[in-house]
Amino acid sequence: MYLVKRHQKWWAMHDVPPRLRPIMGLKRLAKSLETEDERVAKRRAQLLWVHDWSKRVEEAKRGAPHIEEAETAFLRRLLTQADTEEEKQLLMDSIRDETQERIDRALSRAGYKDEREVPEDEEVPGVAEAERFFKLATGVLTPTLEHLDEWLAGLPNEAKTKDQKRSTVVKFGEAFPYLQDVNRKAVQRWFQRRADEEGLTTKTLNRYLSELRSYWAFLRSLELVPEEGSPFEKLAYNGKKSGERKPFSPEDVVKLLRAAEEKNDKSLADLITLAMWTGARIESLCKLRIGDLKGDHLRIEDDKTPAGNRDVPIHSRLKPILKRLVKESQDGFILSGLSVNKYGDRSDAIGKRFGRLKADLGFSEAHVFHSIRKTVTTLLENAGVSENVAADIVGHEKPRITYGLYSGGASLETKRKALEKLAYPGL
Repeated sequence: MYLVKRHQKWWAMHDVPPRLRPIMGLKRLAKSLETEDERVAKRRAQLLWVHDWSKRVEEAKRGAPHIEEAETAFLRRLLTQADTEEEKQLLMDSIRDETQERIDRALSRAGYKDEREVPEDEEVPGVAEAERFFKLATGVLTPTLEHLDEWLAGLPNEAKTKDQKRSTVVKFGEAFPYLQDVNRKAVQRWFQRRADEEGLTTKTLNRYLSELRSYWAFLRSLELVPEEGSPFEKLAYNGKKSGERKPFSPEDVVKLLRAAEEKNDKSLADLITLAMWTGARIESLCKLRIGDLKGDHLRIEDDKTPAGNRDVPIHSRLKPILKRLVKESQDGFILSGLSVNKYGDRSDAIGKRFGRLKADLGFSEAHVFHSIRKTVTTLLENAGVSENVAADIVGHEKPRITYGLYSGGASLETKRKALEKLAYPGL
């Protein structure tokens, strides 16, 4: 929503998304706020949005579009499945009659008997929508998102990844409501706008491209788009450069730990402690159960990569903390009581708390929780620990082919001696 001043009075405006315009019958919501005072106008606009406009937009998203799209999709299927030309012609005649009835109703609401009475420069609300109904029903237009659920249902991905793919295609569908709107030049502009307006990185844009190509290939398999000439080929766009993650210094890790303790965020302080003495990923630490504590080591399984599945010796400084955490656990997890998001991820909320903590301390976007893992790796390197032993501790692929292919990995005792070399100032 935005404000526009007309004839000394403020007006509230809201541009209707392209895919909802046929449903709502207009391109823009507009209403005079009956005031010259901008502060009063902002307050009235907020009330207007909360009590009226937002509900109208949500109703359009939930209701009519699905009814209309389902009806036209049904008619398209009947046309393609018609056994004879006569049957197909009868159906076409029925669709034309329905379209004309819609146009007649729209003209009647506007006070006209037929289209000849309408001035050339006037658009009668509902007429364009009726014509679009005809194009959708006869297959001249195909909604871009019509087969989205069908595509997602056939993917082997987890729910979180599917939701990510859905979000990408829905954003694309809002800009290109119909498959017939999609062409390479327009797609090129859409990608560059995402980079310019949303500050997306090239890495994120490349993910968008991969997901959209996959959806387009599915549509091609249904013979809904041309076999040749994909609009997603030979695109050029410049996204924001991804900042390389930097390690915290050992002093910084201690600073973060003390800050979490001062905030009385015990769970976050314990998470930082576990990370600084193991080098494990946040997701792995939050998934650790009491059963993963195997006497003198932690067993990390179901990690991000096969190399991440490993046994990590317990540093002497970590033993009393783990003993306390096991005693206090109420749910079987070493880090007990963490909130779980809709994907079953226990690291999401506490990870965001860490993000706010490090931002409050003045750390940049290049410093994330994963930076503690880099700190541990750096400390091991500076202590003279071999690269292969360090890889076995933090769960990296072996850097050299001989160890990577043939070695069974460093022993627990070798890893324990290496981990005991970790040290942080003031602890």
